[in-house]
Amino acid sequence: MTSYDPNLEIHLQSDIAEVGGHFICDVKRSPSDGEANDSTFGQVRAVRIRLTMFTEGRGDVDTKDHANAQLPVDEYGMTSGQVRLDIPTDAPISYDGSLIRVRWYIEARTDIAMKRDQKSSANVLVLPVGGLGRYTYPHPLPHA
Repeated sequence: MTSYDPNLEIHLQSDIAEVGGHFICDVKRSPSDGEANDSTFGQVRAVRIRLTMFTEGRGDVDTKDHANAQLPVDEYGMTSGQVRLDIPTDAPISYDGSLIRVRWYIEARTDIAMKRDQKSSANVLVLPVGGLGRYTYPHPLPHA
């Protein structure tokens, strides 16, 4: 179970990429309470970022993490950095059909010791090779 982390931000350079390409995102966590991150219970240990694909529709449901990264935090639970999440060349494209939908998202999760993790996420679009500039919605919806 997770909840939203108001201190965690994800800024994507682009929310659209081709299969075999990558997403680059800037991740920043800056708590404003000013308290040190030194207690065991509730201590922020890291910020973990992942690129995930999931399916939904009338058939089986599937979920798979395709890329992961981790940013260390300082003594206040703060961090910032840029991560690159590669899309495998054999990954499925984003698809919005009548029987199945393939969706992608990037999630940044604040790993908190012995407490419910908090997260922020952003939906992204994975296109076929040569699809950049042609599609702004999941295939087979009309292209731009």
